[in-house]
Amino acid sequence: MDTAPGLCGRCEHVRTVASGKGSVFFRCARHDDDPAFPKYPRLPVLRCTGFEARALPVEIPLASPAAPAAPPPRVRAARQANLLDRVGGREMVRRVVAEFYDRVEADAELRAVFPESLDHGREKQALFLEQWMGGEPVYSALYGHPRLRMRHFPFVIDQRAAGLWLRHFGEALRAAGVDEPEIAEVLAALGPMARHMVNADQDVPREPIGDAFLT
Repeated sequence: MDTAPGLCGRCEHVRTVASGKGSVFFRCARHDDDPAFPKYPRLPVLRCTGFEARALPVEIPLASPAAPAAPPPRVRAARQANLLDRVGGREMVRRVVAEFYDRVEADAELRAVFPESLDHGREKQALFLEQWMGGEPVYSALYGHPRLRMRHFPFVIDQRAAGLWLRHFGEALRAAGVDEPEIAEVLAALGPMARHMVNADQDVPREPIGDAFLT
């Protein structure tokens, strides 16, 4: 069964949902952050820009009419539970963002990927991180769904830029005083997200989307 759905059978971001009648559906967790990815892809999926191989093939859940299988647990929600409190709250997030943007401004290569003014980006990133770590959904209330990949289309982002972004963010976490276990947790989650933003050599629209960018 790991090859029947195509790439979805081997993808880090697939979630399986079994119905009470025994049917199994493949749900794309990428859709949670970027609606450009279909929630239930048409199978088999042969090409996908969000594909990341997992160590083991997807395990197909069993179900019966008498005992419908429950949807798989929301790993993302479990990971983020209380994360904002554990890193030090809103004040710490603001310190991390300040440290991060100081590093961006000092890095000519990465700075070129960002908008001319960084002021709005500082505020939006702080609000996004607070919400992403389990805080109040202020970002969504102000700007709607993050749609991260689509918001970054106007910027040509390659693998090196994604790597620089992650390196500076890790340095910012340490400079702000976040503890190492939380740093490891944050970077483990942001790594795939940063790679998901890579769009160099891809045919994507480069026009700004609405209230432009979360950077």
